[in-house]
Amino acid sequence: MDSLIELVALIGALEYTQFMRIKHFVMTLLTLAFIGLTACSGNRVDENDPAALFKEAEEEVASDHYQIAIDHFRAIKNKFPYSKYAIEAQIRVADVYFLQESFTEAAAAYETFRDLHPKHEKTAYAMFRIAKSYYNDIPSVHARDLTPAERSVDSYKDFLRRFPQAPQASEAQTDLKDALRILAEKELYIADFYFKRGQKDPAAARYKKLIELYPESASAEEAKKKLARWSAEKPAAELKNEKSGQ
Repeated sequence: MDSLIELVALIGALEYTQFMRIKHFVMTLLTLAFIGLTACSGNRVDENDPAALFKEAEEEVASDHYQIAIDHFRAIKNKFPYSKYAIEAQIRVADVYFLQESFTEAAAAYETFRDLHPKHEKTAYAMFRIAKSYYNDIPSVHARDLTPAERSVDSYKDFLRRFPQAPQASEAQTDLKDALRILAEKELYIADFYFKRGQKDPAAARYKKLIELYPESASAEEAKKKLARWSAEKPAAELKNEKSGQ
């Protein structure tokens, strides 16, 4: 039965992955078309001036030409690695991914910034955005893979541990609570799946796991009620065997 649940989750994850591939393919085609149009406009920027390139990249962001902006920011990083614009360009790449809702890419880019610049003034911001990217990537259907929820929980806890007084701390606490709620509901969903099919022991194990992992959730309270109801309905002989085996 575990295999059946995993198969359902896998199908959901594959559907999501296919959607993201199509999305990126379409965006790439649109970007190439736009580059072809702008190449004929005659408005050239000095490729040896990082300030001019950065300004142009920000203008592309403002115009929602995200892929072009990313290309410009990367050019600044690669061509002018010791310029004051290089670090800013690196985090702006992550920001643009976030703006275009490419949250997997955004999280990876923010993580790279955090790892390369652990003491930078924008490290707290980057760590918050790592968690926010994973949080925004959580699917709305319980049957799908909830790895983004688990990563958002870990990332928010890490952020709040290091920067409890950051301006984003309140939002992080709210998102963390919601992500934990989602994970608890997933455990309840799986436990109920077993219970409805008459597999009481696996269901009970899942209910107990839920209570242990997410004790303050509404789902944990629901799990406690179902366990109590099930225990009350058990035959006396079955309860006696359980106690004797403890």
